[in-house]
Amino acid sequence: VAKMAPENIQFKADILKRDDEERLVYGWAYVSTVNGQLSLDHSDEFIRPEQLAKATTNFMLSMRTAKRMHSGDAVGEVVHSLPITKDIATALGLETDREGWVVAIKVYDDQVWQDVKSGKLPAFSIGGAALKEAI
Repeated sequence: VAKMAPENIQFKADILKRDDEERLVYGWAYVSTVNGQLSLDHSDEFIRPEQLAKATTNFMLSMRTAKRMHSGDAVGEVVHSLPITKDIATALGLETDREGWVVAIKVYDDQVWQDVKSGKLPAFSIGGAALKEAI
């Protein structure tokens, strides 16, 4: 993760699809690039696509837990995960202007599910620890 100049793109990781019957929410958990330009997160930092792909693998192998705003007990779990880099998208025949991480989260907690449906929780937020590199 590194700081970038503010003229770069910032992308919000909105929930893009909801399956009410299955209590699943789908969307970009993180977007690393848009149209080849690094995308800044809400902390004005970025994760390079290749680094993010490695981190998503580690997350899926060891955790998969979804929490409400990074704290408390589990409210669900990541049940679908796809890191998207240029190489992966090309290999799968996908056309996208973004690189990042697409997820689906199964929500178990009733209050969190109501907050997703009402729009009170409209987006994904990932947490983690990293070594920062000044650019």
